[in-house]
Amino acid sequence: MEQQTPPSVRVVLSDDHAIVRHAIRTIIEASPRFQVVGEADDAYSTMELLASAQPDVLILDLGLPGKSGLEVLYEIKARKLPTKLIILSMFDDELKVRQALAAGAHAYLVKDSSPADLLAALDAVLRGNRFVARRFQHLLDRFKEDASTNGRSPDPGLALDPLGILSDREREIFYLLADGLPNRVIAKKLFISPRTVETHRARILKKLNFSSTAELVRYAIRNNLLSV
Repeated sequence: MEQQTPPSVRVVLSDDHAIVRHAIRTIIEASPRFQVVGEADDAYSTMELLASAQPDVLILDLGLPGKSGLEVLYEIKARKLPTKLIILSMFDDELKVRQALAAGAHAYLVKDSSPADLLAALDAVLRGNRFVARRFQHLLDRFKEDASTNGRSPDPGLALDPLGILSDREREIFYLLADGLPNRVIAKKLFISPRTVETHRARILKKLNFSSTAELVRYAIRNNLLSV
């Protein structure tokens, strides 16, 4: 009797819809190469799974409860985790793709992509390449061009991500402000003083050329940057 080779690629799925996770699992586990080692339905359980399961690949939705998928990407980037990151999202606008690539995503697919595209994205990121839905190929070309021009590892910063100009702490506070939290609540949440929060808030508004927090919130709403 021929002995089967155990799956070599460990995958975690993060999506708040169980039926979507089931569909993804069915597609990728049809190949003996892949094994789904965990599923998460929000940002917090996603980070816990990454720590405990240590997968090779995370397939991540951007519309997660608790924190947005972009926030998860930034946290993974900050922790320098080796996991390959594939975004599978309902958002099909260019801004989201630019932000995801700048935040560290290796591939970006929309949920009308074919199973073949998902498998192609897995193969690409495991080879160390990037992959995007065909309609966004010009953004990937631009991403590579910016990286080549800058003479460093791909990180297009502000050219691809309007928030790329912010520091990690400023980006963290941006999202909390966008969710409508007052300075004193943010200060308590981050274990810093309200004065420090206000200093960061002022810097964020200046860097992004906003005149008020209300303008920041409107920008976040227009660009689907709010936690859901």
